[in-house]
Amino acid sequence: MRHFSLIIALVVVLIGSGNALAGSADAVETTLYFGLDLPDGGTVSEEQWAGFLADVVTPRFPDGFTVLDAYGQWRDPESADAPVIREETRIIIIVHPETSAAEGAIGEIKSFYKTSFGQKSVFHTQTQVRVIE
Repeated sequence: MRHFSLIIALVVVLIGSGNALAGSADAVETTLYFGLDLPDGGTVSEEQWAGFLADVVTPRFPDGFTVLDAYGQWRDPESADAPVIREETRIIIIVHPETSAAEGAIGEIKSFYKTSFGQKSVFHTQTQVRVIE
C-alpha cells in the first residue's frame, strides 16, 4: 500500500460558475472508482495517475474534485465463474450541476481511463446533494 492514504486534489471550490451550486437542490455528487491494476500485471504509476488528473479530469472539472486512495475488490458480472479481483483503487468525488455537459464530461473521463489503461469498467455512482457551503 502506498505511504499516503488520502490525496486531495481539491475539495470542491465554489468559485466562478461553482457558486451557482450553493443552496441548490440540483447539485449532483458523482463518485468514480478507478482500479489501478493493469492487464499486463503492472499498475497505473503515480506519474500516469497525476497526468490523468491534470490532462483529463481537471480540464473537465476545474472548479474542483476530491481524490481518495482505497483498496477494493470487483468481480465481472458478465461471468458467473469470474475471479474476485482485489486491487488498489482511486476514488474521485465530483460535485457538479446536473447538466448534460457534466454528464458528457463524466463519460469522457471514464472512457479515457478504460481505453488508456485497459480497464473493463469504471464503477460510477451518483446522488442528488444540497450544497451548503
